Amino acid sequence: MSLNKLKLLFACVCLIAIPLCMPNPLLAQDIPAKEIEAEGIAAVVGEGQEALLRARDEATKRALRRAVEQGVGSLVDSESMTQNFQLLNDEVYTQVKGYVTDYSVISDNNGDGQIYRIGVRAAVALAPLEKDLKALNIIKNEKGNPRVIIIFREMVDQTDPVWGGQVQGGVAQSSLEQKLLSKGFPMIDKGQLEMIKQRDAALNYADPDKAAALGRQFGAEVVIIGEASADLVDSAMPYGTPVFYYQAQINARAVNTDTGQVIATANAQSDWRKPGEGQGSGKMEAARQALGAAGVQLAETLVPRILDQWRSDVYNTAPIQLVISNVNGARRRLFKNELKQIRGVASINERSFQDEIMLIDLDVEGSVHKTFDERLEEFTTVGVELTAKTPNRLEIRLFDIE
Repeated sequence: MSLNKLKLLFACVCLIAIPLCMPNPLLAQDIPAKEIEAEGIAAVVGEGQEALLRARDEATKRALRRAVEQGVGSLVDSESMTQNFQLLNDEVYTQVKGYVTDYSVISDNNGDGQIYRIGVRAAVALAPLEKDLKALNIIKNEKGNPRVIIIFREMVDQTDPVWGGQVQGGVAQSSLEQKLLSKGFPMIDKGQLEMIKQRDAALNYADPDKAAALGRQFGAEVVIIGEASADLVDSAMPYGTPVFYYQAQINARAVNTDTGQVIATANAQSDWRKPGEGQGSGKMEAARQALGAAGVQLAETLVPRILDQWRSDVYNTAPIQLVISNVNGARRRLFKNELKQIRGVASINERSFQDEIMLIDLDVEGSVHKTFDERLEEFTTVGVELTAKTPNRLEIRLFDIE
């Protein structure tokens, strides 16, 4: 080989090797937190110490949201669908991604001039939220520590088994419960689940609204509904000992009980070829192994998706459903006009107005979500009385102001 060819070959090898040797931020698994300083502003509405505290809380939340925006940026996700080489859909959207791991207040004007200004120094990270328990607690507190109930229907060979006398739930459900408990999620007492029949579990999986209603009945803010099945795929008799091979599949949804919105979905499947994932000397033993392995996989997928939705609710917008009674034409007009004036309301969708009942779906900034009912009661042109409240649903009654 000539000297020139050797030089050319060496140059090509270097060009290939250099990018592989250089550090690639996209391949980094640990993304360090960034320290960001940001300011939040909120109007002081009303008088007294309570009004100042409300404004301070809102200003702090807005400062933290701005810190996330500055520290991580608004990432653009593009989703395109093509069929027969034709572009069917190209939806580009932005949303704040990331979360605050810690923060301190560095400036506070104490509401001077009826405008509250808060400066914060925040540590902002974009990393798996479930692995950061401190940040996870911040998110859960902002969401009001939602309580979770799990309703699973588990079947073996297309029949409903009885796991140790329990008709409802079983191995896969236990795997998911253990994952949630390890992250500090408040769970509804298992004993209450005995009231739910297998038939109800199947119906609730098919209808998120029914699942949401059932979750509200037990005082849960999130209901996780799922169907798990384990089926025999093979059997053998090595050395005269029977061995059964089962494969399990699970489909699950997490539903917001206030709105009926599906906030996360996931599915999982065990691999019966792997030792311990669906093999045993008895059918029930093998089925348990398969369901347990699939349950672990499901938990690893579903829990981060739930957390990411909550993170988005806190740092972007969250839904609120208003159920409004005693509505006539004049009160409806006044209420909607005042609603448009609330800072932090991203969208207003009137779903229905009939028999003096009006239903409105809102998207509001996370910074005003927790105190939104107080904003409604401060309306000056129409009276608003709060009659019932859950984290994402408010029931109110309108009346005339004399």
